[in-house]
Amino acid sequence: MSDLLKELDWAEPMLPVVPNTEWEATVKKQMGTIPDVMTRVSGSPWLRELMLKGMRVQAKYIPKHLEEMGTLICSQENACRFCYGVARAQMKLFGYSDKLINSIEQDMLMAELDEKDRTFIRFCRNLARSKPRPSKADKEKLLSLGFSSLQVTEMAFQIARECFVNRVVTFISSPPMGAFEKLPNSFIGRLFRPIIARKLRSLGYAGDGSFEVEDGPFLPVTKALSEIPTAIIFKEGLQGAFESEVLSKELKILMFGVVARTLNCDYCSTACHNLAEDYGFDREAYNDALATLSLPGLSAQEQQLLHWTRETVHYQTGPIQSRVKELSTQVSNDKLLEAIGVASLANSVVRLAVLME
Repeated sequence: MSDLLKELDWAEPMLPVVPNTEWEATVKKQMGTIPDVMTRVSGSPWLRELMLKGMRVQAKYIPKHLEEMGTLICSQENACRFCYGVARAQMKLFGYSDKLINSIEQDMLMAELDEKDRTFIRFCRNLARSKPRPSKADKEKLLSLGFSSLQVTEMAFQIARECFVNRVVTFISSPPMGAFEKLPNSFIGRLFRPIIARKLRSLGYAGDGSFEVEDGPFLPVTKALSEIPTAIIFKEGLQGAFESEVLSKELKILMFGVVARTLNCDYCSTACHNLAEDYGFDREAYNDALATLSLPGLSAQEQQLLHWTRETVHYQTGPIQSRVKELSTQVSNDKLLEAIGVASLANSVVRLAVLME
């Protein structure tokens, strides 16, 4: 096992398994297995569908080696023990050596790469980290090195998608896939590695082509993604999140607003203001709520979730999992699961707004 894997904090699961035979059969058919996390998100229809596709997304325009390195880097930056272990095992099954993987992890590979690949990796790390977020100049640098506009859009989506999955799994603290992590070094794994690799890739989600975007929250962001087939998952996720009645619309708008403000995203802050007005939210009340993280009319549980949202932007795994554990004693499971999904989606959408710079 990688030393970095051993060093990552990881707590016991924060939410219970919710048995759902039909859902589990769907997961098994599409993923070939039933990851623990899929049994813990089953209570939220929009979130479970977004996770089922989000965990299997395959890039169309980015070179395969960059897509796979980007996934590893993002899960490392977000210190997601579950996703990092899966990404590392997959890379070994795809034929990457331990030496190469270690070099990527320790950022030692950079000297061996050309400027184009180095810039790609830096963009992945910086967008996942978002301290600060990549700027328009970073996007233009990628274009100047020969990446197409579609490739830049897809790489931003891939990072945001991985950040979403990382957060959901980390906040729930779903147990790592220990058997899968051991597979590459097992007798079966070594003997049938090419066959297993082909099977894994065959289970990926590739989307159904470009999609139309005519309305919905954060319309310019989803429109910017419309030529990336797999990015429809964010369009569907946003629609599902805002249609869900588990949390109030006021809370969900504020959660997005808090993430936008914390990441200093003027574009998303404006979009949240507009969204608030579209839903009949008084502008002055909205501004006061963002400043105080308080809004008359929110339930005590929702008030707790609003305060927590700011902590989801930049976090350390141990402390954020302790905070979620604390919340689990104060907030019902259905509301906590929904909030985990909304906060994770907000973090991804605001990061994607780099496309609008």
